Amino acid sequence: MNVTNIRAKLIALGACMAAGCSVLSPQPDRSRFFILSPVSDASAMSAGPASTSADSQLTIGVGPVDFPAYLRRLPVVTRVAPNRVEISDDKRWAEPLDKNFTRVLSENLATLLNTPRIEKYPWPLNIKVDYQVEIDVQRFETTGDGRSELIAGWIIRDGASGKILYASRTATGSPAGADEASASAALSDDLATLSKDIASRVTELNQHRTPNNPQANAAATL
Repeated sequence: MNVTNIRAKLIALGACMAAGCSVLSPQPDRSRFFILSPVSDASAMSAGPASTSADSQLTIGVGPVDFPAYLRRLPVVTRVAPNRVEISDDKRWAEPLDKNFTRVLSENLATLLNTPRIEKYPWPLNIKVDYQVEIDVQRFETTGDGRSELIAGWIIRDGASGKILYASRTATGSPAGADEASASAALSDDLATLSKDIASRVTELNQHRTPNNPQANAAATL
């Protein structure tokens, strides 16, 4: 390369830098943000919500909710193989996924059980809950073949005694679609399925609770 060409390149580079097109200039943020959505009132009605009156609404304690450490982050995680996940550079949750999960689960239970009295763990000692729901999330992610997956174990305790009334496991999945928005919608559907499983069991347990025996063990209904 001769001196003239070098000089021309330096002049062009200087002009580019003066115009703000340096390679060191800030690059546009291409991040896309997603969030889980709660169930609709119409979906709650089709699921058969609890028949509680306005003066006898249940108080539900939600938590602890145990979440895998690799999912407690803002970047979206996709499982591409049984022992390998990919963490996105530009797809992000608008809030940490474990907090988003717990918040939407609480909204779902409030809708499905027709009660605004939802307490998130740990609640104040002076708050008395009718039932406590504990959840151990094992999977909550999309997969490389275009599906969502939720696997979670959960138990329902008597709010007064702490006694386990019911224990179960929900494993569900949905087609996630090709775009990222449909992936968050599919995970929302999976969370709705879990919420409906829990709400249905709380409703059944409460139907076997009598005024004279408020802490009756519902094992006979299982």
